[in-house]
Amino acid sequence: MAKATPARRAALKVLGQVRQRDAYAREVLRASPAVGALEPRDRAFAARLVLGVTAARGTLDRLLDRHVRKPGSLEPRVRDAMRIAAFELLYLETPERAAVSQGVELVRSVSPRAVNLSNAVLRKVAEDRYSLKRTRLALNRVAGTGEEPVEGRSLAAMASSVGAMPQWLAARVAEERGPAALATVALGELEPAPLWVAGDKERLAEAGCEPVPVAVPGAFLVERPGALAASGLVGDGDVVVSDLAAQTVALMAVPENGGALLEVGSGRGTKTLLVQRDLARLGWSARHVAVEVSESKARVARERLDKAAAQVEVLVRDGRELGGLGRFTTVLVDAPCSGTGTMRRHPETVWSLKPEDVALSNPDGLPALQLALLEAAASCVAPGGVLVYATCSILKAENEDVVATFLASDEGSGFSVAPAVEAPAVQGDAVAWVTDHQTEQGAFRTLPQAAGCDGHYCVRLVREP
Repeated sequence: MAKATPARRAALKVLGQVRQRDAYAREVLRASPAVGALEPRDRAFAARLVLGVTAARGTLDRLLDRHVRKPGSLEPRVRDAMRIAAFELLYLETPERAAVSQGVELVRSVSPRAVNLSNAVLRKVAEDRYSLKRTRLALNRVAGTGEEPVEGRSLAAMASSVGAMPQWLAARVAEERGPAALATVALGELEPAPLWVAGDKERLAEAGCEPVPVAVPGAFLVERPGALAASGLVGDGDVVVSDLAAQTVALMAVPENGGALLEVGSGRGTKTLLVQRDLARLGWSARHVAVEVSESKARVARERLDKAAAQVEVLVRDGRELGGLGRFTTVLVDAPCSGTGTMRRHPETVWSLKPEDVALSNPDGLPALQLALLEAAASCVAPGGVLVYATCSILKAENEDVVATFLASDEGSGFSVAPAVEAPAVQGDAVAWVTDHQTEQGAFRTLPQAAGCDGHYCVRLVREP
């Protein structure tokens, strides 16, 4: 009897550590000796399993529990093993016999007495893969035509199964963005995200990364991610890993030559570095102050900026308390958000999110925090200056609704929306790219999709002179 493969055993170990520590899957993957010891191909497969199972956890558990008499009695390690097999059966091209057999062997490695149960349950789950394939084909038609499916099953239920996302979230996306948008998001949700970077083409090529230039100046699609990981370019600060839409947001936040930028919510400094790279590429100079509430993230940002020799003042401060910082020609609010535009990169997001978290009426919800950050940042915008608001959410409540509420407030009364394409650093090929993704209101907005960028929203608000 064949044992479970090393990649699957490593994935099972990582999932157990994620569960026990309540940790982020990517962080555990990066630090895992079991994964690090694998050959590159197996390492990629183990990561695919870990991230996929984490993203699809709710859907996988619902299907498994349907075939278990007492779902609550499943030992956590057994459930981890069965989730891996169920993910392969439903979302990968693994042959049914291999997925079931390997799943049973994973269960055997942690609980031999659960082997018969797992075999029976996984064979039942295998029957679901064919209906899921039909559902995926139906969603492909919806994505192409924008028309609701004729089947009796709701579009939200179909998207929830294919994209392994909560049905309430699927219904919200369909209501706000339309059937085609929901279908597109669902079809790409469990697909590996492309790797985009900002860097030097020659150095990337020398490292064997096979960089492909894209619309944003200095941005490249990396066709050989493994080569980048082995190159050391990211650790040395020569390359910044960032989604294409996120790089576009940074481009829109670049202040005019001689101006001053206040960046609120700078995190670990990714957009900070991108702005600095854009300023250097354009030959512009600007004062740059970055504010971050987390001391640990600010420390990482300072280290990255020092390595890149970037002149940025990093402050640890709550973005709602910006008094004393003065006025800036540009203020970027990179707001904390639901992350619904980047769920495939951050698989923990989807099943921890609740509807009330993104309700504008909830004083403790994300939109209330986003609005408070905007209102505080507005006081730092000089007359005639620009307030840039950005999220990695695809939900209206965190984007258009927050902006509309701000513009109707006393703090926002002197601001108006300016077209995204008019940002001073949006030049050359970037003009067509931004124009193609500019909304009727003038904001830049993308949706996550297979082989495409993540979902981001960015709007420029100009203050009266």
